[in-house]
Amino acid sequence: MSYAHRITSFACLCIGMLLLNNCVDKKTELHSESTKTMNDQKEQIKTSGQFSANDKQGVPVIIEWQKTTLFAPEFAAAMKEAWPLARETYTPVEVDFLKTYPQVVGVEDYFKPFEHLFKNGVDTVDWTKVEETMQEQLKSHFIFDTSTFGPEVFAMYSKDDCYVVKIKNKQTGLLLGFITFMKRANYKEGELKVMSFAIDQDHQGRGLGRLLMSSILKMTSNIQRIFLCTRVTNDNALKAYKAWGFLDDKNPIMDHAFNLNHWKFLEYKVNSSDILQKTASGLTDLPNKD
Repeated sequence: MSYAHRITSFACLCIGMLLLNNCVDKKTELHSESTKTMNDQKEQIKTSGQFSANDKQGVPVIIEWQKTTLFAPEFAAAMKEAWPLARETYTPVEVDFLKTYPQVVGVEDYFKPFEHLFKNGVDTVDWTKVEETMQEQLKSHFIFDTSTFGPEVFAMYSKDDCYVVKIKNKQTGLLLGFITFMKRANYKEGELKVMSFAIDQDHQGRGLGRLLMSSILKMTSNIQRIFLCTRVTNDNALKAYKAWGFLDDKNPIMDHAFNLNHWKFLEYKVNSSDILQKTASGLTDLPNKD
């Protein structure tokens, strides 16, 4: 669950009108091919950008994206900015999970900080204290110092790419949601994993989540599969993912150990659904701020 365990001379001499016309045609073709090559190279090396879009009510929003790594200062800064929103989104999901599966306390290492709260049984649990402890537990995944990552962690993730995508109110710049993706070196070409994802609770129901999820298909042209997981108790998220074309992932990639009874794995394949592609087609590229 932690980020330590959680990626671009043309010359011609012509004699006579016929030869000149032939040369112009060839020049046009070569120039077009050269331009295409340069554009392809530019796309390949592009590491940030912006899109404009409208929510379900037609309210304009801005989507900003950046390609980085787990160890870059930009990634840490983006996660820190996202933390207040993530805190309000993730805390109730994890607390609901604990209420449904309290037996994980004392069994799974992740829930070790909660053991003292459950020592006298579930009926005595102070759930306000559970929320506070959960927020502290989650905080370390969003506010961290990358310089503290050991060499073994760097070796494990140094070849991986991360995408940080934020959606904001166009007029005010208010952060409305974010999503992060990872493209690991050992994944198949065209595969991306969703690492974190949240929409401000006051702005849910506007279609912002689908805009964020689809935006990755606008950033790069070779994505074939997007996969993710969420708590089995996270009904709202599961309903949304299914509506966006995600299906059960029968053979999930697990970068670290998961209890399969507590997590739901889903995947989106571009050759099986076009829902996200249609949404992505409505995003308009904006000039890069740089």
